Amino acid sequence: MKDDTAIQNLCLHTHNFFCDGKQDINTLIKNAALQNVTQIGISSHAPIKIENKWSMSLDNIDNYVFEISEAQKKYGSEIEIFAALEIDYIPEISYPFDFFRNRMKLDYTIGSIHLVSHPTTKELWFIDGPKDKCVENMRRIFGGNVQFAVECFFAQTREMIQSQRLDIIGHMDKVIMNTGHLFDHNALWYQNEIAETLKEIKEHGTIVEANTRGLYKGKWDDTFPSRSILQQCYKMDIPVTISSDAHHSNELLLSYDKVKNELIEIGFKYIQGRNNKKWGNFPIIKTF
Repeated sequence: MKDDTAIQNLCLHTHNFFCDGKQDINTLIKNAALQNVTQIGISSHAPIKIENKWSMSLDNIDNYVFEISEAQKKYGSEIEIFAALEIDYIPEISYPFDFFRNRMKLDYTIGSIHLVSHPTTKELWFIDGPKDKCVENMRRIFGGNVQFAVECFFAQTREMIQSQRLDIIGHMDKVIMNTGHLFDHNALWYQNEIAETLKEIKEHGTIVEANTRGLYKGKWDDTFPSRSILQQCYKMDIPVTISSDAHHSNELLLSYDKVKNELIEIGFKYIQGRNNKKWGNFPIIKTF
């Protein structure tokens, strides 16, 4: 029987060879079980309608479902395994979440924004990747107006929450990873964007992930979203989970202890996990 501290070792946001992950599904799951992970979600980047190097091919979705099903048969007695996708939302371009939800019988969906659409030109700004390239493209597409670019990111996020019925919102404020040095995070306009987005999250019952990837990759000094946003989540009674957004099994639990303790300091007693095909509370236990 797993010890009590393993209860919260939930990795519901992971990547594998079907997208930009570094291992096959079987290896990822096998190594997760060895690390005392109790629940794992296989959540490749869903196909999108533009060419890229990081998302799954539409031709592969049936193979993806089959491999997860086979892994559930093989490792299901050791670890709970869920079929999921991290789905990008791009107005007028991305597939509706229901397309994947219904065809693939997913256990849950993670909704994320990686490509921000300019509202007039429809040109796409990739918020990830090297910082200098990201900033260069922001300046080209949004005329150097970082406020407008970030506002478009959050507007697109709210549109996704309103229209797509996602279960978890992925790295809610990741736009700051490459642009945070360009503006004041305490500025009224930015705080208003956060407040409006949290209002939609609360209204639609969306779970916020405390994503640790920026921390352990050295790309940011906080979770996505930041501690201050998680504090607002607590005050608004918005449920949270912890995610490493792992692309390799050696990343599955990185920075978890730090974030568990921070969530407890904020006031959280539980994170969200899967329980009998529904979302349920899993107690957070302080680590030392």
